[in-house]
Amino acid sequence: MLTPLLVVLALLSASRAGAQAGRLADLSRDLESRPSLEAEARTAEAQHRTSEAWLLRTRLQKGDFQDGDRIVVMLQGNPQMMDTVVVRAGRMLPLPRMADLPLEGVLRSELTARLTSHLAKYLRDSTVRATPLVRLAVLGQVGRPGYYYTAADVLISDVIMKAGGPSPNADLNNMVIRRSGDVIWDAQATRTALSDGLSLDRLHLRAGDELLLNEQEHRSLATYWQAAVTVLTLGFTLFRLR
Repeated sequence: MLTPLLVVLALLSASRAGAQAGRLADLSRDLESRPSLEAEARTAEAQHRTSEAWLLRTRLQKGDFQDGDRIVVMLQGNPQMMDTVVVRAGRMLPLPRMADLPLEGVLRSELTARLTSHLAKYLRDSTVRATPLVRLAVLGQVGRPGYYYTAADVLISDVIMKAGGPSPNADLNNMVIRRSGDVIWDAQATRTALSDGLSLDRLHLRAGDELLLNEQEHRSLATYWQAAVTVLTLGFTLFRLR
């Protein structure tokens, strides 16, 4: 049951602040921190993985949030007290009776701490949990193609299952991830991400990215016969030339 955000914020003064630091560390443990992204970017640049380095540097500079993103805000210690807030134009997070919180350059792992610090200007105790949701398009050979909101720490396989799972014609070895029409993770990289159990956050995905599961290639008997004839003809020609 959702509770209006204003009510949630009004009740924050009743929560405990003693374990705040430990809670924040626990909330962001599955999300990429700024130091880890900086280290990954340096490694990618040193190994001339230009596409990956670009993704990392763009993420570090612009942050993870886009207009229209949804963020679930929950009162610590009371999971029934929560609300969903939508990021508005200019990457601003609107808050009732408070100044909007700018999210330009903010990473998902930094959101809870940033929101807690902002609320502390208005409330005596501002311990909250903020869960960012990523809006992804799951297209191609899945049961229910479309756009889905999901937490950033879920696996690619979980997103596929949320979209109805792979269809009988799906080729899990031929799946790519696109952004604005460009492939940012090719089939080999996506296949590795599946086998290694990488989350959306570890793949640096953001709202609007597309996960495209392609169809298996079906070759007819005539195609295989034509290929066999070609091989035999080439072999006979080489034999005559000896």
